[in-house]
Amino acid sequence: MAVDEILAHVKQDTQSGPWDLHYLKDHLSETARLAGEFAGSFGLKKLAQIIAYAHDAGKASPEFQARIAGVSGYDPEAHLEGKGNIVVDHSTAGAQLLVKRLGLSAGLVLAYSVAGHHGGLPNGKDEHDSSLSRRLNKKIPDFSAIEPYLLDHIHRVHPQDFIPGDDKTRKISCFSMHFMIRMLFSTLTDADFLNTEKFMSPEESSVRNNAIPLSALLTSLELYRQRLDQKEQSEINKKRRQIQRWCLDAAAGPPGLYSLTVPTGGGKTVSSLAFALEHARRHGLKRVIYVIPYTSIITQNAGIFRDIFGDGAVTEHHSNMEPDRETTFNRLSSQNWDSPIIVTTNVQFFESFYSNRSSECRKLHNVAKSVLIFDEAQMLPPSLLNPCLQVIRELTDHYGCSAVLCTATQPTLNQSPVLKQGLSGIHEIIPEPQSLYRSFQRVRVEQLEVRVSQEQLSEYLAQHEQVLAIVNTRKDARLIWESLAEKTDIAHCYHLSTMMCPAHRNETLVNIRDRLKLGLPCRVVSTQLVEAGVDIDFPVVYRAIAGIDSIAQAAGRCNREGRRACGTVYVFRGESLPPAGHLRQSAESGERILDRYKADPLGLDAVMAYFHDFFWKQEKVHQMDRKGILDLCARRYDAIPFRQIAHEFSLIDAVTRNVIVAYGKEGKILATELYKCQGFVTRELRKRTQRFIVPLRERVFIELLKNGVLEDLLGDGQYIMLISNDLYDKHVGLKTENPVFLETESLIL
Repeated sequence: MAVDEILAHVKQDTQSGPWDLHYLKDHLSETARLAGEFAGSFGLKKLAQIIAYAHDAGKASPEFQARIAGVSGYDPEAHLEGKGNIVVDHSTAGAQLLVKRLGLSAGLVLAYSVAGHHGGLPNGKDEHDSSLSRRLNKKIPDFSAIEPYLLDHIHRVHPQDFIPGDDKTRKISCFSMHFMIRMLFSTLTDADFLNTEKFMSPEESSVRNNAIPLSALLTSLELYRQRLDQKEQSEINKKRRQIQRWCLDAAAGPPGLYSLTVPTGGGKTVSSLAFALEHARRHGLKRVIYVIPYTSIITQNAGIFRDIFGDGAVTEHHSNMEPDRETTFNRLSSQNWDSPIIVTTNVQFFESFYSNRSSECRKLHNVAKSVLIFDEAQMLPPSLLNPCLQVIRELTDHYGCSAVLCTATQPTLNQSPVLKQGLSGIHEIIPEPQSLYRSFQRVRVEQLEVRVSQEQLSEYLAQHEQVLAIVNTRKDARLIWESLAEKTDIAHCYHLSTMMCPAHRNETLVNIRDRLKLGLPCRVVSTQLVEAGVDIDFPVVYRAIAGIDSIAQAAGRCNREGRRACGTVYVFRGESLPPAGHLRQSAESGERILDRYKADPLGLDAVMAYFHDFFWKQEKVHQMDRKGILDLCARRYDAIPFRQIAHEFSLIDAVTRNVIVAYGKEGKILATELYKCQGFVTRELRKRTQRFIVPLRERVFIELLKNGVLEDLLGDGQYIMLISNDLYDKHVGLKTENPVFLETESLIL
């Protein structure tokens, strides 16, 4: 078969219409062009083009061409390995060709991406046939028809070709080599997908690349700031404007690492964005990526950005994206982050950099040449802190990124004797963080010297018209709320925890904000989820003993807008200890600092002492890399265990199972639709379901399943519905105790 006749993809617009043909030569050259363009921003254009030319070499085999022709016409899914009745491995051929052409060292490093461009980056060596070492020795169909064409484009390489960034004289570490393979893999998978999509789905392809240019967004931000200036001219708002001016001034600094130490309530969301956009403009960076600890606050921040810039500039990428905000643009741009502003989570960001799946790695190359804003940076999980910091370091050192570490409680991630792999060379944006802290000081912290029972705490809360209590466990939150509701008007009492589905929590927060705004009685008992950027303002806050960073976050919900001379935060020790692990260790460190810095436990000196104490313990326990991720990434180039790394790296350790609850009118409609879907759940319905999910620990889930109050709607474990009205309370959400005593008539649907 002539080179010009070899097929890569086919499609048919109608069942009886003509077939459109996409030739392999055209697909390879266009994929190479795109991949080279992507990798050009970090100095690896040559390598990206080589792997792109090689990636589909196996499609030239007679076996693959026979499959794509099919028994009765063409097969549109032939290019997907594992689809259809006839399986043809077309990825291994290019991997073997690279080793043959470039040698065992250089060729093998590039072979990872080619071998894994459909099934994911493989382990370098293991006992499975999927490992790269075994695939390089695998007998495969003949692809010689395309080989001369490919050899013309697979040029010899040199050691400096494998060094990302501008400095081609430096030595590359094992971690950097592993990271470079991921970035090359990203350029290939994205370029391959985009060129295939352009042929298969031109209507979707046309939606891409229509985002607002980053250069135009500064104007929108300035107009937004002017509107804010024309509104309330309170002292706090004046201070927020000053913080924004400092951020704009600091943006002239060189690309690298920055910290933004702004007290809670100081408007760091807009201020950090101002820095990022101006910094990107001055240094020719491509996008701003805003990384947030929890999905519970991502909607709030993305909403602020949309108010400023409109829908066409902002992409939300997280698991709880609501369907009414998921435009075609958002869905497509979340696949590869080709948008000027990305709002995502720690989980999505860092797990993508340690994943091996093509769907998760597609976007990685678009992180290069970006401004990365890490909101509440101190909330990165201590057990995986070093692998997370290593990603930030690699991106800022070699891939043209600048990173901003935003927190009210700096310094946290600086290199120190107890944080040996911390970040160095961090530039603080705020000229005098200590003075700024004092100017924003709106609360006093008081310790309750004796232990406080749940009953006593509810009595304290009942004495205040407007009060927030934050405790460490969901059980404590529910029991204290129940005690409080017995002492006061239940209509004025609110509960917040993850035992409530997101729709329920959002509705409750709306009610809380309305009552606070109107000056009405409002007593709230919550878990720590309320600390993560939830914009509420109470005169009094009670906080169970915790880390100083958590107490500072709780203080950020007290006198937030400075409408009172001073708010009060009471820190108390409950009748039970915080849960074992991170919460207890941070609480122990917090208690020590509270005793040492009684006058000002939230000052920067106290914060520094707290993190020194806390990180010292973490270093002793697991060196802040509990799974040994960095050791795995440091393996020899021919034995990098990409699959194992992906399996081991998970920011959320607890195994949970999602249960769907039919909360409210919308939830009941959703439940009815799920029952009627007959095995096929549309994308829109899947997204709506996210708002009615409660995550349960595996043990609790199994217990409820045994007691017959859960139903597996589709029989595949994906959609588990709660079928008991008794177990979901309109005030506190899912109550899992004593399911055996349920009334039979309460089983629904």
